[in-house]
Amino acid sequence: MSTTATSTRRHELDHLRVVATLGVILLHTGAAVAVAWKASDPDLFSNFNVGNLADAGGRFAVNCFFMTSGALLLDPVRRFVLRPQFLRVAVAALTWIVIYSVANIALNERDLPGVGGRLSDPLGMPPEEFARALLSGPAVYHLWFVYALLGVYLVVPLLRAVTDRPEPQRARLVAWILALWLIADLLPRWGRFLWPDEFPVIYALPFEPLPTGYVGFFVLGFALSHYRDRIRVPSVVWILAALAGLAWCFLEVWHAARSGDPDVFAAYGNFNPPVVLYSVAVFGFFATRHRGPGPVWPLVRRLSELSFRVYLVHALVLHTLRAATDLGPLIEDRPAVGLPAVYLATVVISVAVAWLLDLVRPLRRWV
Repeated sequence: MSTTATSTRRHELDHLRVVATLGVILLHTGAAVAVAWKASDPDLFSNFNVGNLADAGGRFAVNCFFMTSGALLLDPVRRFVLRPQFLRVAVAALTWIVIYSVANIALNERDLPGVGGRLSDPLGMPPEEFARALLSGPAVYHLWFVYALLGVYLVVPLLRAVTDRPEPQRARLVAWILALWLIADLLPRWGRFLWPDEFPVIYALPFEPLPTGYVGFFVLGFALSHYRDRIRVPSVVWILAALAGLAWCFLEVWHAARSGDPDVFAAYGNFNPPVVLYSVAVFGFFATRHRGPGPVWPLVRRLSELSFRVYLVHALVLHTLRAATDLGPLIEDRPAVGLPAVYLATVVISVAVAWLLDLVRPLRRWV
């Protein structure tokens, strides 16, 4: 989603974008099982943990999307113009909101639930509530990512004023932004996650204007990518760190389900330690490889170019398979069989739809 020249294409980030796209479909597929079985007092080998493993397995994806965008859009050798970048994403999102609204109306008329989000029943909403759903969202559950991404885009011109500066001033300012993000945002979140009953809220109000949220992942993605030649971390360390984050996330959610914790899925939070460790390690494995994988296979490059469209359509495909086909009961009743089947079907159909839409040139700017 960046305006880049072919000569500066980051091939390793094409690989990462494809892996992250597969990961986000995996977590949404696993969530259906984990939610259905969360009150089952699950054993380690249980239906709940089939969904938990899939859901936890895809949790690196969203943070990696933000870090990949930061690595590209904050790169000083690349051109960034806010208006076309913002409109390209916003117009596609609005188009898909219309598509999801029409699909939900059709599903509701068949007495089937609409895709989750604030527009799951568009005809049953008063006009003011419909407008609020569009503006504050998410109109559809997975489109929260687009709302957040557009918000970060508005900050990119300010961040470019930092990353466009010469060294060593650039490195000092980037380090300062990341330090503020750690102090103002991550550490308070981590404290509440690790010690929910004892952790005090200190200086919350003064920290609110500081860099927080996904802006931090944007800058972190740039730092890890831009300074990759200075980061001498062996690939095996990144792999072990990713496995540790995945295991922590999986075990934390399983423990919460076993203990009856009302916040069963807290460990899935994108800013909580297990997911931060997992996603940063996956991103670091791809983005800091000193030699890189070289030019990508044509298929990988094509899938990378289609990744945003696949993200937009996959929730509709997944929901339709669950709500309107025999795979719906199968994924919940026999998840060891149903989850892989639904996942593979969602991936194949979503990629096919995205590919076909891309072949229709007049539609490219709208979907």
